[in-house]
Amino acid sequence: MIKNTILFMWTIVILMTLFNPVIFKKSSSMMIEWKLMSTKSSDMSMFFLLDEKSLTFMLIVLMVTASILMYSQFYMNKKKMMFSKMLTMFMLFMLMLILSPNMVSLVMGWEGLGMTSFILIMYYQNKKSMMSSMYTMMMNRIGDITLFMSMMILMNSNSWMFLSTQYLDHKLTWVSLILTSMFSKSAQIPFSSWLTEAMAAPTPVSALVHSSTLVTAGVYLMIRFKSSMISLNMEQVILTISMMTLTMASMNSLSEMDMKKLVALSTLSQISIMFISISVNLYSLAFFHMIVHATFKALIFLCSSTFISMTNTQDLRKISSANVSLVVTKISFNTASMTLCALPFLSSFYSKEIIMEMIMVKSLNKIMGLTFTMMMMVTAIYSLKMMTIINLNKMTSVMKMTKETSKQKLSKIFLLMPSVILGNKMLWSVDLSWNVNYLSLAEKMTPTILIMVMIVMVETDKKSKIVKPNNSLNQMVTYMWFMKNLNIMSKMKFMNQAINLNMTTEKGILVNQAKAAVTLMYKTTEFMLKMSQINLKTMMLVMISLMIALL
Repeated sequence: MIKNTILFMWTIVILMTLFNPVIFKKSSSMMIEWKLMSTKSSDMSMFFLLDEKSLTFMLIVLMVTASILMYSQFYMNKKKMMFSKMLTMFMLFMLMLILSPNMVSLVMGWEGLGMTSFILIMYYQNKKSMMSSMYTMMMNRIGDITLFMSMMILMNSNSWMFLSTQYLDHKLTWVSLILTSMFSKSAQIPFSSWLTEAMAAPTPVSALVHSSTLVTAGVYLMIRFKSSMISLNMEQVILTISMMTLTMASMNSLSEMDMKKLVALSTLSQISIMFISISVNLYSLAFFHMIVHATFKALIFLCSSTFISMTNTQDLRKISSANVSLVVTKISFNTASMTLCALPFLSSFYSKEIIMEMIMVKSLNKIMGLTFTMMMMVTAIYSLKMMTIINLNKMTSVMKMTKETSKQKLSKIFLLMPSVILGNKMLWSVDLSWNVNYLSLAEKMTPTILIMVMIVMVETDKKSKIVKPNNSLNQMVTYMWFMKNLNIMSKMKFMNQAINLNMTTEKGILVNQAKAAVTLMYKTTEFMLKMSQINLKTMMLVMISLMIALL
């Protein structure tokens, strides 16, 4: 069953790979109508929009999901079928969100993503995963509420279609609400603290959630609502929030030693880069970077999963691959990490370099431009930190696994190839020539020189010490600018509610209340049945007598 599903998904990926150049060449789009039911007065239909953006994103989601399903056959020891079904449901809801041209089907996909991610995060069903899944759902529920409110406001416009929003009256109310939904789903400030909590899920789930599905849904939705964002001049709001998130995630990643959380913070910084490129009207570049990022970030997560399974720990200081023959995993991890650093002629180089150059030449605040360049340096620093520790560190813990299985190797190889060549191939398909500015040699070499200087200046040995001073600045960096304090308070509240519920259940109060409610419903139904058997004259007499008695 699982093998047939993976084979079917790879068949679709191959067919879509052959079909996508035709769509890009002709710049055409297609609307498919699926009639669900028909009555005498009305029809109920579901629409799917197939254009260059939706087909490309759908292709990447299918490819990443197929590789993760293949890898999960090694990773999951028990309940493989149930886990694969949940991952497939998560993918289907994401595809519904990608292909939906209107708000109704988008909300269905949006809610499906939220509920399936809640189930996947609490997969292990221990105290940590239960609290993390509850907190993640509560933080995302804010965005769900604002999306519903914006949908209700759009009812007055007589259309829920994305394509018709450019002809509507762009009011600040519904655009602000839908912007809040995008920020909550993509974990921007002040909703960033749920992203690291989602690491309680199995690592294949994290690879799918943080590469091409859940956190990129907000970016994809913002690209679809391009006309609304431009007409209301929301660029300054997007730039401020995304720059704050980028700074916070980059600072936190320097002191983080949990490998999964470090990669999650890397995802948060890359999502912020996409929002920053949107804020300077580079929507095509944001989409380009989102597609490229999905491949190498899923590959980093799968390699991290192998290292964690090998050493049975997530602490980066205790992980090493120096004495282990994991050839495919080592090559894949180092290549994906260098792609994250935007090494020349790898995939992300073709998107991040143009974004950095456009930020430098745009008429932005000088502090913003300098901060953005420094945060790009920090990306190289924590990527180099991961590569150095894993490749050169000596083994300090007992190894659980020393060899790779064939499914592990295949799943990584299928993601390694697009991580290297996808950026070059997409650059020929997506016309970005009108966005590119011609810079001088000094301007062209400035980001590269600054990154190299920063790498030389940083003393990586100090970053791997276990004992650190517990001052206020270190706490602010570690706790995501104190946003995790809200997380701790929420978890304590949920824990108290669970304890009170268990206490009332043990005492029998809850059971007695349920029995009393059932008895009341039975008596009420019996009384109404008897009253319906009385004739009209008797009923009138009873009502008049009751009125006289009450008066």
